[in-house]
Amino acid sequence: MRKVFSVAMMAAMVCLVGMSRDASATATVTLIWGACGGGAGGCVGVGTSTLSVAAGGGQTVRLDVLMSHDETSGIDAHAFSLNFDTDLGNELDFTGMAAIEWTGTDADPSGASQVYGPFTSGTQGTVESTGAVAGRVNSVESGSVTANNLPRNGVAYSVGTFTATAPATYRVAQVFFIVTANGGIDGADVFSGMFNGLADVTSNGNAQVVAFNYGDATLNMPPIPEPGTVSLLGLGLLGLVLAGRRGRRS
Repeated sequence: MRKVFSVAMMAAMVCLVGMSRDASATATVTLIWGACGGGAGGCVGVGTSTLSVAAGGGQTVRLDVLMSHDETSGIDAHAFSLNFDTDLGNELDFTGMAAIEWTGTDADPSGASQVYGPFTSGTQGTVESTGAVAGRVNSVESGSVTANNLPRNGVAYSVGTFTATAPATYRVAQVFFIVTANGGIDGADVFSGMFNGLADVTSNGNAQVVAFNYGDATLNMPPIPEPGTVSLLGLGLLGLVLAGRRGRRS
């Protein structure tokens, strides 16, 4: 059954190519650092789009991918991707845990979810970043083959006997990284967007393509001082101590 659903969803996404665009509707992707721990410690900014960690790396961090929209007919399917370490700084590496896609669960858990889930058994693959290649999470994707699509904010919907109001934000994925020792304070490090060719497209309940506002996330790490800098700092402190002792003797 799962395979049939996946094939149907992929076929539906192929049909989206060439559709008209709904200029009045927008969807917004926000990237939030949802957790940070381990390594050298010192995580500041969990729950925001900018995370600062202690020098040295080794922290395990979780990036939450959130989506909201104002489409009155709801969203039938979404697909977009993430790029990271595009400056080839290789500040982030994937952990051993695979990226996760939600099945229509909202950011404020309500105890039920729409019949709205991944087309495939997960993301379409990842590319690890190196000093020569940028990283990629291909197509964060979910959708529905029925009328049970992702409703707009503030609209009532039902799932079985459960009725609620659509949340302000839907959680659509999590990605897990380990911070390397190559970090710095150099601007955004993870970007959302239509990076996976024709596979990345989002449609509304009227079979129209929806425009997106894409967000990014920043990881800051103070640089580790060079050995020469540390030595100079130590000599400077020693000089201050000696000067203080001479002052007390006189």
